[in-house]
Amino acid sequence: MNIFELNMNGGSMVPNHFCWTRFGTEAGEGIGTILARKERERLATNGMFLWGIGNSVGPAIRELVLLEKRPMVLFSPMRSKPKTIDVAPSGILQWTYAQGLDGSEWPIPDGINVTSRQGSEGGRDKRSHFALVCKSSAPIVPLNAESLVYEQLVNLRSKNKLGASQVTAVVQRVETELTTSTHYPVAFSAELVYPYFVRLERPVNPSAQLPRSRGIAASGYQPSLLAA
Repeated sequence: MNIFELNMNGGSMVPNHFCWTRFGTEAGEGIGTILARKERERLATNGMFLWGIGNSVGPAIRELVLLEKRPMVLFSPMRSKPKTIDVAPSGILQWTYAQGLDGSEWPIPDGINVTSRQGSEGGRDKRSHFALVCKSSAPIVPLNAESLVYEQLVNLRSKNKLGASQVTAVVQRVETELTTSTHYPVAFSAELVYPYFVRLERPVNPSAQLPRSRGIAASGYQPSLLAA
């Protein structure tokens, strides 16, 4: 399910509460390469793919799951040019272990890989990363059929305006009159499915043939997650 399918069925295209993430060149991969890789994952796993993010939004995802029966994530391209560290990183990591919001291990499904650059902007090697657990019946192809007004989005939990450094955030739409506004196209969207959000650990060199946590993950609604 995605917002374009919701619109075809007569519903609202953009929900009142959703996860919003902006994407661009990452870990030496251009946008086209990243989207093609995620589409291969989606085809290999009956619609599921993991979308790696650099910041933790776990507490806000918990609240989103309570508010929305079918929590969504909307993807928009970044407006700024990619940083040198993203275009030409010192190294690449592949993450092999995932932990859900309830603290339990979540076996990464076969066919899914999450990579990131090896070092942070401060020069330290990364020891953890994060990912959104997504599912879509539609191909991961930029459509740009809807847009978001940046000034009408606030953080779901705090109700504060979004910060410039918030690449990924769980947001609420608010109606307000504006004299000027910044619009972001919605390139594509997906439903967030159990466990919705994971912390990634145990990074390896992508070329290394090392054992990893693997399995077939359930994608249904899991009330136990909310009690953790």
